[in-house]
Amino acid sequence: MAVKTRILIAEDDVQGAKYLKQSLLLLGYEVTGIVAEGDLVIDAAIEQRPDLIVMDVTLNGKVDGINAAELIRSRVDIPVIFLTAHTEEKIFERAKATAPYAFVTKPFDISQLAHSIDLALTKHHLEKRVRESESKYRTIFEVSNNAMMIIGEDAVIQMVNMEFERLAGYGKEQVEHRKLWTEFLTGDDQAMVEREISHVWSDGTGIKRHFEASLVDRTGSARTVYTNVQRISGTQTFIVSMSDISEIKRAETEIRELNRELSKVNEELVQEIAERKRYESQLKHQANHDSLTGLPNRVLLFELMRQSFAFEDRHNKLMALMLLDLDNFKDVNDSLGHLSGDILLKKVAKRLQQCIRKYDTVGRIGGDEFVIVVNDISTVNDIKQFTEKVRGTLQEPFDILGKEILVTASIGIAIYPVHGTTVKALMKMADIAMYAAKRSGRNEFRFFSDEMAPLRRPQTPVKGRPKVELRHGIH
Repeated sequence: MAVKTRILIAEDDVQGAKYLKQSLLLLGYEVTGIVAEGDLVIDAAIEQRPDLIVMDVTLNGKVDGINAAELIRSRVDIPVIFLTAHTEEKIFERAKATAPYAFVTKPFDISQLAHSIDLALTKHHLEKRVRESESKYRTIFEVSNNAMMIIGEDAVIQMVNMEFERLAGYGKEQVEHRKLWTEFLTGDDQAMVEREISHVWSDGTGIKRHFEASLVDRTGSARTVYTNVQRISGTQTFIVSMSDISEIKRAETEIRELNRELSKVNEELVQEIAERKRYESQLKHQANHDSLTGLPNRVLLFELMRQSFAFEDRHNKLMALMLLDLDNFKDVNDSLGHLSGDILLKKVAKRLQQCIRKYDTVGRIGGDEFVIVVNDISTVNDIKQFTEKVRGTLQEPFDILGKEILVTASIGIAIYPVHGTTVKALMKMADIAMYAAKRSGRNEFRFFSDEMAPLRRPQTPVKGRPKVELRHGIH
């Protein structure tokens, strides 16, 4: 019976933890426990020694998931997969520094979760084998003894040590003064060795030559030996030292193959993380932008307005909120169809974007309604000039599937902080002003005034702001 992979869950959201546990059990894993605090997950990892930890980056307590993962890595060899709904770059970079084995984004797909777990376990297994192979490599190298021979100029073996007997499988009486040392080498290596020895002989200084060769033992098995040849100065003999590095060579080959596999897994992991970031960025963009025009939607638009409030407060400037409603847009949909209507909305959005400054914002809040947030305003006249620019932008006919369409808009304008100090209040005042513009015959713009909303509570003037006087019907 196959042993199940044991997984520890670190998640501070109760419902999220239950769903994650059910998903893991459904995939055939064993869940060793659920921990909600960073301090406790470290203790649980040391005590339970799971095969894998699925960790939310945010946990209860003083230690978050990222710090917990770092502490776990320094104490025990357990792979960690991060579970997160956060897309902030700082959080992502902090998490990446702990060398996680994967990232799983909330809400997660169960098949993607299984793939991430399999990838993490494979990577961890390969890393462990690489470490074991490297340890074996070092051990073999450190304890290896050298086989020694003394040979004459004629390549006849004169003396061998016990390590050579063990390596070659022959006793001294079978080798000394009976065999050429080149007889123990493969055919390809014999010529190379004779050439190396000739260099040592002709040099006359006792300099060493180092090379690898294949030694064939009594059983016919070839072993890789690292060979040193040195002439004994003033004599016609050589000392040959051989180190059996067959196991080392096999370990090197194994490490290369494992590192090649690990490299492939790492490449897949990098691709998966990059794809996950692209997916998160796409989700974030979809959540904050209108799907038809690509403009900021109501959620992003309102957040940008709140940021604008802070800027205007610091610099004692005004901000204008312009609410545009296309006149008779329903007639376009009814006469030309919804496809033509969608094309028209896209082209209107593009023209509005072309007439704003880089620190202003255009958004679509639904239907044929657009919002322009105009920042850093000094006078009402600036708003009037900008509004005329918007109206002029819309006057040029639109080519919709070969038909020329003329578009006008009714525009309502509210000013921060004169007409309101919250997004909700400004939107309400701009909406009242926009309907006043429509009642005036359309293709008009109106600033909000108290006469439009007699029950509205008067605003206290803001100290230090430019003085703004707005009369009913100004346009």
